[in-house]
Amino acid sequence: MKIKPNHKFSILVFILSFGLCFAQKTEFNIPKDIETLQNTIFYFQNDYTKDEPKAAAASDKDFSTTVDLYDLKYDVAAKNPYLDLALKSGAKSKQFIQQATWTVNMKKVSSKNTKVTVYLEKLIPDSWSKKEVDTKLTKSTGKVEQEIKEFLTTYKPSEAAAGAEVADASEAATTYSDVPTLPTEEGTPKQKKTSKYLQNLFGKKQFIALPATSAVFTKLLQTDPSELECKDCKNGKYSSWDFDDFNMIYANMNDGREYYAIQYYGSDMVSGLPYGLVFNDSSPSECKQKFARYNAKLYQTTVDTDEMTSSALTVVAFKMNSSFVRLEFGNQYLTRLVISNKEF
Repeated sequence: MKIKPNHKFSILVFILSFGLCFAQKTEFNIPKDIETLQNTIFYFQNDYTKDEPKAAAASDKDFSTTVDLYDLKYDVAAKNPYLDLALKSGAKSKQFIQQATWTVNMKKVSSKNTKVTVYLEKLIPDSWSKKEVDTKLTKSTGKVEQEIKEFLTTYKPSEAAAGAEVADASEAATTYSDVPTLPTEEGTPKQKKTSKYLQNLFGKKQFIALPATSAVFTKLLQTDPSELECKDCKNGKYSSWDFDDFNMIYANMNDGREYYAIQYYGSDMVSGLPYGLVFNDSSPSECKQKFARYNAKLYQTTVDTDEMTSSALTVVAFKMNSSFVRLEFGNQYLTRLVISNKEF
């Protein structure tokens, strides 16, 4: 992205000092012109950044954008180097920050000198850490500010210009991309509804822990299962519950594996699952981000559709506490989840 100093935006520079929660600024001068620096900052990266477009605001003498770090883990024994995290009373030692945003302001001092101000503007803990992290008292350690200073100082203008050309070409190539549309049936858009069976099953708003028994699920679902034959299962059977648009099974295998799985077959968006998951609505990227603190992995595999053919399947998998979770996306959205006591 290239922004010229004389290109005025409808919004002025992101100088939000009147509303800062973190009251922490780092200022330094770079002996380069502001145009060179504003083109350079878009190529800053470290292990926690993402390759993504950035919003910016500019005038003849001012420029502002942000640097965002993602998936910052925190533990008292191994603190993240970028944040001095403030924990509320009684908070657990392990926390996870989905996103931390630093604002980078530039002000023209002369034709060859630019003043740069960096401050921590926003902190987004994940849903588990939201109630335990004090975002107003959390501070930046100063590491990302130092990295930005070194990057702006050492990055050569020719590299920035070359990078800008590549970025412009990439932006032009990806401006129009395929956006998945919601599945419809005979022209009718998907409807969103809540399953009372799923609500009963996950009344505690979390996955059911293993080990369990068929009786545990029967009591929650308030429906008796069918007992189907299975030569690899203990006692030669597994339990299956059928509903209008989804099926659930529970199995205890001879090799020690225990699992339960819910398969959704309908065309609507169905809520009732824990952690905000919604059948036929939650996407793979959304789920990977949602469970990033558990090192969620997103990958593609193949499944046999019959004896002769197979199809691609997108999966997000992670370990939560003592259970292994597998989320499957058969139509670009969540269609099946499996909880097991062993890794898949």
